Amino acid sequence: MLLKILIGFAIATLVILLFLWLATGGLSEVRNTASGISNPFTRLFGGGFGAFRLPWQPEELVHGPTISGMDGLGGEKTPEEELADSQKEYDALLQEIQNAKTFGEPSPYRGKVTISQGDSTAQSPSAEYVELRTTWDNTAPVRISGWSLQSALTGLRAHIPRGTSAFVLGAVNTQEDIYLGPDTSAIVTTGVSPVGTSFRENVCTGYLDELQTFVPTLSRSCPSPSDSLPLTPENINTYGDTCFDFVRTLPSCTFPIETPASISPACRIFLSNNLSYNGCVQNYRYKSDFARGSWRIYLNSGGELWRNSHDIIRLLDAEGKTVDVMSY
Repeated sequence: MLLKILIGFAIATLVILLFLWLATGGLSEVRNTASGISNPFTRLFGGGFGAFRLPWQPEELVHGPTISGMDGLGGEKTPEEELADSQKEYDALLQEIQNAKTFGEPSPYRGKVTISQGDSTAQSPSAEYVELRTTWDNTAPVRISGWSLQSALTGLRAHIPRGTSAFVLGAVNTQEDIYLGPDTSAIVTTGVSPVGTSFRENVCTGYLDELQTFVPTLSRSCPSPSDSLPLTPENINTYGDTCFDFVRTLPSCTFPIETPASISPACRIFLSNNLSYNGCVQNYRYKSDFARGSWRIYLNSGGELWRNSHDIIRLLDAEGKTVDVMSY
């Protein structure tokens, strides 16, 4: 009888202790501990077996970390692919080294002045040229006199000379350093200037195209001839009605070689003094829009400087540092 009482007391004690353990969250502790046990299949195969998980594991633990270099069971690169990637990296590095050798030491003006191909493959110095251009955001004019152009293949090099900003035909023009302001350009021709100097273009330079050959041709947007002869009573009395009628038929930038016999001598003198390059300069040189944002620069070389097939031309500043490079 005593044995049965002791066994009953022990069972009752265990039941009470179990009840107390459950009431204080003991089962939750078991679940938390079990959920931290990693899935061995996930660790080995990186999720390749999909939905397999242990009963106590939450779904977010099914996809464990992948093995480096594998994508599922078939994402590892082959030796050939690894070799191809290494070759690409090597080729890119060699190209960077070659570009650095071609470019040379960068100039402080890099990005401010650029060089582009005009007709560097022409067969004569008078037609061979490249174009320089400044960016619109330059804060100050850039002096390019004393800079140079050099072929990276042949080593030939030519320096940019001085020029005149207000060219006058038939006169000794003062030479000054050439400055390029923001968003301006320069045609740099290998040969000799048709007018004896490098010059800045203006509203009258189209007249020069009638006298000499320029490559590329000059702009033909000169002031209208009628603007030089305002329709006023005084001018009608001086030059006559026929003079006005004739002037209105003339295109811009054109000096009239043949004139009607009916125009007056005063009209002929007016045409000679005003409808020419120098006459245009005299009338408009003090206007705010007289000068244009472009130059014609001549390197005065007796032969071609750039190769006709392929070449790499570097624009160098006065210190010999590279401003820009053009290849073709």
